[in-house]
Amino acid sequence: MPQPGDTQPVTLRDYVRVVMLRWWLVAIVVIACTLTAFLMSARAAPLYSATASLMYQQAANIANPLGSNFGTDVNGLALETQSVVNTVGSPEIKSRAKGLLSGSPGAQSYKVTASILQPDSSSGGTVSDVVGVTAEGPEAATSAAVANAYAEAVITTRVEREQARLRAAQDAILTQMEAFTTGASKLSTDYLLLAQRLRDLQVAEATATGDFRIIHPATVPEAPSSPKPRRTAVVAFVGSLLAGVALAFIVGQFDTRIRTHRHVTEILALPVVGRIPRVSRDVLRDGTLVTLNEPASAPAEALRMLRSNLSWSSIDREWKSLLITSSEKGEGKTLTICNLAVALALTGKKVVVVDADLRAPRVHTAFSLPNRIGLTTVIMEATRLEDALTPFSLNGTPMTHVHMARGQYSVETATDDDGTLTVLTSGPLPPNPGEVVASRKLASVIADLTESDVDYVLVDAPPLLNVGDVGALAHAVDALLLVVNVGDATRPMLEDTREALDALPCRKLGVVIVGERMEPSTYYHYGLSS
Repeated sequence: MPQPGDTQPVTLRDYVRVVMLRWWLVAIVVIACTLTAFLMSARAAPLYSATASLMYQQAANIANPLGSNFGTDVNGLALETQSVVNTVGSPEIKSRAKGLLSGSPGAQSYKVTASILQPDSSSGGTVSDVVGVTAEGPEAATSAAVANAYAEAVITTRVEREQARLRAAQDAILTQMEAFTTGASKLSTDYLLLAQRLRDLQVAEATATGDFRIIHPATVPEAPSSPKPRRTAVVAFVGSLLAGVALAFIVGQFDTRIRTHRHVTEILALPVVGRIPRVSRDVLRDGTLVTLNEPASAPAEALRMLRSNLSWSSIDREWKSLLITSSEKGEGKTLTICNLAVALALTGKKVVVVDADLRAPRVHTAFSLPNRIGLTTVIMEATRLEDALTPFSLNGTPMTHVHMARGQYSVETATDDDGTLTVLTSGPLPPNPGEVVASRKLASVIADLTESDVDYVLVDAPPLLNVGDVGALAHAVDALLLVVNVGDATRPMLEDTREALDALPCRKLGVVIVGERMEPSTYYHYGLSS
């Protein structure tokens, strides 16, 4: 049995259970986000995208213009392609492209970006030498024109920068050549080398390409690049699904409600000895004693299973008197104790039900009995115990009186019944119920019943957390049974209940779960408050 404070490892099943409990929240988020994204995308103005491709082409060696250029520097290639990406939005290139697009009004509002295209896997390259210049706007033809204009502007700008660099180098060489003033000096090797270098730079200036050329001009797109409602909806669906699941976990952290009997077991560290589904109004139409009036119903079968489980609990340590309580009012303990008493009596047991809830008694209502005399009149010595005990007929056979003498217990009936059910109602409510419950006389009454010739004494007690009566009654009984309604229970409430149970001196048999939906296709309502 788990002990208080034990922690159980969290499994995948626990995570799935958290999501399934709040599936409606996930569904709302997914449907709302997906539908909104689809509608907004469908209503958005279409945009057309066109791309012009630039390829890096390393400058020829002036000293050997016809030679092949092997061994391209990978780092240099990466720097050159990245420089195009970084400068395509510069003011200089924008101004040059604007001049090329003077005949296309509105082209300045188009969005222009550059990116390094992925290398072809068949070429075996690791670094791409192609840069794509992409323009996006509301008109297809203008998008293509803008992409081509920016590509031309990139190359022209690079050519001019390269030529300016070469001219600066030429000026430096001319300055050096001016130092050779005589005819003999101009025939020297140094002068001839400078002259050759000058001619090389002039050729390089004349043939400058900017190291890039357009290999695929932008063409007019046939279909808009955006919006794409279906793709947007799919992306929104995936994103909203993840967001909905995350929201379900966040809400779960603040949700203190109890959903299943497993949660009750984890918190209370007590076994579940019975699970009673919700009792519908149809089952309750003939009264609250469903084990007697509706023996074929699901709640009646669950109560019979509870009876069997309790009989097994007395193998190692026998018990005779059982206190039945709940955490708070309205969880269904009175309905449970009355039907359990009927189920035990139907198996031939001698059962006595004592209504010790002197604040809100309901046992007499469940059995349709008068409440003029009962437990309080016995304590006040206004009535003998055997006179206050009221036999209850299980099959309509009249029962006349209860005899108690020297520990012997018998009920006079018209026929010889094996099982008997006797009820000790609460009697008139006292002005000081707490003191009456804690009195020795009440404990003496329960002791007299327990020591008599009966099989079970079932005591209906007030809720555990509302008043301190259970603590006083626990000294007078052998064991305790807790009723928990999963529809009303919360985690803080059960944690307080566990602390209160730990302080009680009697044996705790376990928990009876009521109000749980045990079958997905069947719904019950556990409606009688106690």
